[in-house]
This record gives sequence, structure tokens and C-alpha cells, in this order.
Amino acid sequence: MSVCYLPDCPTTCSGTVEDVDFNECAPETHWGEVSKIYLVDASFSGLVDAEDLASWAGLTSQTEDGHIRTLTVIGDLPEAETTETPLSGDRIAIGFKTFNLNFTIDETNETNYQFLRMLECGGKFLIWFETSDGILYGGDFGIEVSLRLNMIIPRERTALVTFEGKATWKSLSSPCRAVSPWY
Repeated sequence: MSVCYLPDCPTTCSGTVEDVDFNECAPETHWGEVSKIYLVDASFSGLVDAEDLASWAGLTSQTEDGHIRTLTVIGDLPEAETTETPLSGDRIAIGFKTFNLNFTIDETNETNYQFLRMLECGGKFLIWFETSDGILYGGDFGIEVSLRLNMIIPRERTALVTFEGKATWKSLSSPCRAVSPWY
């Protein structure tokens, strides 16, 4: 489950409408594509401040045990699956959302192949993911996920072998986000 804290939701029938900000002349937008995934096993103790590059220092390594791995990927986060349960009085209970982060690894060298094979053993993992425009999702403690990774060998010689992955988690809300300290 995501470690983001829920906002203080109202306990009455009236909803809360937060402030919004639209700029007709200079709208702020964000670009798509998940380009990095930061991955570690779920026993990792967490970060002090995900937005501070110094907090990440010494925690990332492609080879040292217990360190955060940096995966270069092409990925997306489609709309979360949500369960809606009818209640009495024409009300609807909206349950946990299921998030599925889909990603492709296109560097299929021997080291990455052994990485794929070890992930096939299963387990729980923590991830942070970053979009192409430098937005980091996962907050200070990451997002606890189940991870699936499979090798795809295409029919044609002009297409790349890839590792196709999916990170899945449940949460009542979208993950925390911040500007990536690497951006």
C-alpha cells in the first residue's frame, strides 16, 4: 500500500472543494512517460527526504546489496481500477484503487536477465518512479508493490527483445509527488 497519508476528509455529507489554479496564458502542465524506476526490497528502512539529493547519497547502487537500483524504462500509469459498492440511500462507497505501473526494459544484457530471473521468485518491493519531466512519485518511504517481469521475444528480427513489467499496489489515494532531486 502507498505510504502517502490521506488528506483530512470530511465526515459529513458535504464534500470539500480544494483550491484550484488555472492560468489561461501560461498553464502548468506535465509530460508523460515513466522513465526511471527506483527499486529496493521491502525491508528497506526508507528515506529522510525524497526531494533532497543528499538523502539519496549512498543509498543507490546498481551492485551493492540492500541498495536502491535505478531502472531505465519506458512506462505508463493508466487510470487506477476502482471498486464502487452501492449503499442504502443512493450512496456509493468507493474502495481502494488498484494501480498498475506498466514498464518496459529494453536493455536485455546478462546482468539484467539475471535480475529478471530473480524477480520471478516473487516478494514485496518498494519503488519510486520518475516521469520524463522530472516528477518523482513515492514520497519519503516509497510505494510497496508486487512486481511482475516477463521476457518478450518478438517474431521479427527488426524488433527488440524486452522485459515487460508491472508494479501493482492498492491505495485509497494517488501517490505522493515532488520534483525529482536528479532533475
